[in-house]
Amino acid sequence: MVEDQQKRQTARKLWIRDLLAGRYIKEEGMRPNHVLLPDNSKAARVNLVGVVVSADSEGLPTLVLDDGTGKISVRAFEPSQQMSQVTIGSVVLVIGRPRQFGAEMYVLPEVVRALPDLAWLEVRKAELAGIAPIQPVPKLTSPQVSDPVAEEALDESFGLAENVLGAIRSLDQGPGADTEAVIAQMGAGDAEKTIQFLLRNGDIFEVSPGKLKVLE
Repeated sequence: MVEDQQKRQTARKLWIRDLLAGRYIKEEGMRPNHVLLPDNSKAARVNLVGVVVSADSEGLPTLVLDDGTGKISVRAFEPSQQMSQVTIGSVVLVIGRPRQFGAEMYVLPEVVRALPDLAWLEVRKAELAGIAPIQPVPKLTSPQVSDPVAEEALDESFGLAENVLGAIRSLDQGPGADTEAVIAQMGAGDAEKTIQFLLRNGDIFEVSPGKLKVLE
């Protein structure tokens, strides 16, 4: 009976950040281990979509998934044809069970499926926005500001963000735009901070260390 209940568990669609913010709970007997999320709900199986920023098919297959809110390892403990076909920069769907080793949380995969393009990340954003993410992802939308000085600073900040996005697009010839080249092209002291903001916001991602892409 317990086994049947485990099979029927729904794989929850989550931001990686929300999963990592949860607390891993080890259950006794046949009850499935799970993550207690910040809203006190449980996730024994998860459904994640993100960009592969690291992949290692030698030995035990491992990849690192980034959805713009956080990064998490996906680890198999036997050869996996699905994972061996995934390359850095691929957008993938991962369904699996959260596990923890030491202080690190990771996902033990059941399904790893490559998706056609980055548009699927936008689909996932829309799905999660529709069910009110536990920790809402900040948007590049201007709040109401009555202070003229604050309004001017806000306009400058958003203008810089758009300029950084434009620089990344112009410098990206396929494998991603070099971070240092973007900063050099901007010639602005706040360019690096803006890049970090855009990474946290999920508007851009690191396809590999030091290489940036815009999430279109």
